[in-house]
Amino acid sequence: MDDLDIDGSLPGQDLEEEEIQEEIRREEDSNERFTPTSPLSMRGTDDNGDSQRGMLYLIAGAGYGTLVVYLVLVIQQGMNIPLLTSGEVSDKSGALSTAVLISAMVYVTIWFFMSGKNHSFFTEDPDKAKFYAGIIGLAALVIIAISWEDHQREMIISAILTAISTWSYIRSSEMKA
Repeated sequence: MDDLDIDGSLPGQDLEEEEIQEEIRREEDSNERFTPTSPLSMRGTDDNGDSQRGMLYLIAGAGYGTLVVYLVLVIQQGMNIPLLTSGEVSDKSGALSTAVLISAMVYVTIWFFMSGKNHSFFTEDPDKAKFYAGIIGLAALVIIAISWEDHQREMIISAILTAISTWSYIRSSEMKA
């Protein structure tokens, strides 16, 4: 018995060749039909022409700016700014160092979680970045629990501002045009 040829036919068997039509797609056509499926999709712009990437950078900049104002003016200088203060901070240096530490830990946790897998340290096992994010995040929660009575407002405000700003910054940097 004869074996099949490479194309799956028997020796001596004639094959009918199928006509293959190439579909030419133009870049202009595909862009016109693109509709973003989520508010933070990788492509597309909003109705005003501003890119979502630019808006995320705006949110990140405003968040980091507010964090700096909070750390310097409210905690260190003791200024009374509405929505950011509820009274006098008794231990300014302790509150400032705790808020800065929590902000740094939240930043590193979010960075490891979102972008750490792209770092050269994690090329062999990209999921290790999430492991380190978990460790640092848990350490931040332990510090918050230990310092809760003394600096709860400072830690919460700095952690929230850092989390929103860092997420926006990393997400926008991933949306390279």
